Amino acid sequence: MSFLEVLKELVEGVEGGIAATLMGMDGIAVEQYIKSGGYDVETVGVEYGKVIEEIKNASSLLNLGTVEEVMVATASSDLLLRMSTPEYYIAFVLGHNSNIGKARYLARKAAERTASELL
Repeated sequence: MSFLEVLKELVEGVEGGIAATLMGMDGIAVEQYIKSGGYDVETVGVEYGKVIEEIKNASSLLNLGTVEEVMVATASSDLLLRMSTPEYYIAFVLGHNSNIGKARYLARKAAERTASELL
């Protein structure tokens, strides 16, 4: 299954799913899927990639283990960042009132599927 198909299945699998991108920690998008409209998920992924790096550094300094997932709630949407490999992550944008539990589950499965192709 292609990265695009994995991302499409993720976004379409959660009511309120808006967009998802598979990003490298270097800020380069591997693939993206946008449900409708012109959502700039790539820029979201790039900017929040910097946040992931800081969280990874803090987690390492505190001996908490590797970062697997980060959730950000904003006034307009929710953002789920899920590590696929140490160098790649999925940024998944959701509307408010989405089923976050289902989104987390599907993001974990999508990360596992993309990891097997990236390694």
